[in-house]
Amino acid sequence: METKTLDLGLNAIRVLQDGSDPSGEVLLLPGWYIDPQTGQRIFYDPNTQKFYTMAGGVYIPLGYMNPAPKQVAVAIGDRLRITMSFKYSGPAITGAVCYYSIGVYGTFGFDEKMVGQNSKSIPQYTTPTLVTDSYTFTIPSGVGTNWDDIYCKIYGGSPGVPQNLFGYENALLIAGTQPAITEFQISDFAKV
Repeated sequence: METKTLDLGLNAIRVLQDGSDPSGEVLLLPGWYIDPQTGQRIFYDPNTQKFYTMAGGVYIPLGYMNPAPKQVAVAIGDRLRITMSFKYSGPAITGAVCYYSIGVYGTFGFDEKMVGQNSKSIPQYTTPTLVTDSYTFTIPSGVGTNWDDIYCKIYGGSPGVPQNLFGYENALLIAGTQPAITEFQISDFAKV
């Protein structure tokens, strides 16, 4: 089996199976790939157009995860609004998917714990114009203290927009999930 390099314009990925079409272009076929930066095996599913790790999480290439510029503390029942923004120029788009996820990013990619999405129509713009979208999550009672990473992407629609991804590591501080006692001591003792 020949190993090829596939350049997605994101990161190079080595193909573990022959993925050439007759025109000589490399196709994204279902199968296992290797990320050359991490050596991690990832699986591509053309039905969902996503890469998955062996642990089952959605794989987000390293180039899309960034250190968070701030950390927001959230607790069970809190509402967290995530807003994406981008500059757009081009034809009017109907039905683009704005996708939001909270989860755990690590060695095995991004394990999505909470997912939300909106359908977005974008008017025609002849010059780059700022476009925003947001989604609000309610932090559930089963939240894990390691659910501190977030990412967003936009894709699809008609005509289709190319997929764009962006994420932050350590963006959230999950508070109040475990009982906590601090500064425990004997405060006084005296003969009475």
